[in-house]
Amino acid sequence: MVPFRRGALFMAPMVDLSHVAYRQLIWSFGGCDLFYSEMLNSRIVPNEKPGTSIYLRWASLDDLVFQILGSDPEKMARAAAKLEGYRPKGIDVNMGCWLHKVMEHGWGAALMKDVNRSREVLLAVRRAVPGRPVSAKIRIGHSLDKQFLLDFAAMIEGCGADFLVLHARTVSDGMNRKARWEYIAAVKDSVSIPVVGNGDVACAEDALAMMRQTGCDGVMIGRQAVIQPWIFRDIRALASGGDIPDPPDLDRVMLDLLDLLVRHFPPDVALKRFKTAVTWMGKNLIFGHHLSRETGRAKDITQVRQVITDNFNKGIY
Repeated sequence: MVPFRRGALFMAPMVDLSHVAYRQLIWSFGGCDLFYSEMLNSRIVPNEKPGTSIYLRWASLDDLVFQILGSDPEKMARAAAKLEGYRPKGIDVNMGCWLHKVMEHGWGAALMKDVNRSREVLLAVRRAVPGRPVSAKIRIGHSLDKQFLLDFAAMIEGCGADFLVLHARTVSDGMNRKARWEYIAAVKDSVSIPVVGNGDVACAEDALAMMRQTGCDGVMIGRQAVIQPWIFRDIRALASGGDIPDPPDLDRVMLDLLDLLVRHFPPDVALKRFKTAVTWMGKNLIFGHHLSRETGRAKDITQVRQVITDNFNKGIY
């Protein structure tokens, strides 16, 4: 039940960023094959309802993978079963989040310290969604132990997962150290299920280099997709032998995202999430920090829209 073709491109799951509005913005440029939801807490999912939950919101489901977070097999199975009822493209188990506030509960990358618990969680999710693709997103581990990683990947495959995603950093690396693509290649060589690589793809050339150097079946992009929502379009253009298109007008991209946020979320949520997005998109500008600071002071949607318009009219760069 592999839900993608070789060379597929993925938007990574990111808290407050891989929501429906950002996914639609990226979709508008084309090139991305599968989108991941934000991390969905398995303890909360069973009580959430589309339309009232700020997390269970989508424009389409045929390209959406729900990622669930937790360490209790029964709760994870219950959450997976509920999400499977919406008929998404797949269900993913988060085994890679390195944040302390996640790992202190035994969730995310903490699962990589407990192979038996990880196996129980994966088997429970697999049984709960027999007709839907299941995957796991992991890191290298808590240390540079290649054999442990290969054994862990084999365990994931043995639990019936359809593919796995490897963020090629250790837990202690956080997001700062250079991604170790050689570990993606090692996992790809050791398992028969598809392997998706993640880490340090900052441009179209990087995505093609990762596929070439590691043999991975797909590439997942997180932060750079937030900074440049058109990056998947650029990868497709380069992969097909064409030229990379000129970047779009950044002010238009920002305002399009704002419109999508207003469409999908209450005003306070839309405002908060837009301010978060501007911090990232502002990295395209030399003076992006100034734009982020002014946006952060805005009290409502009207003000934040005016801040964007005024700064670009003045020629911010």
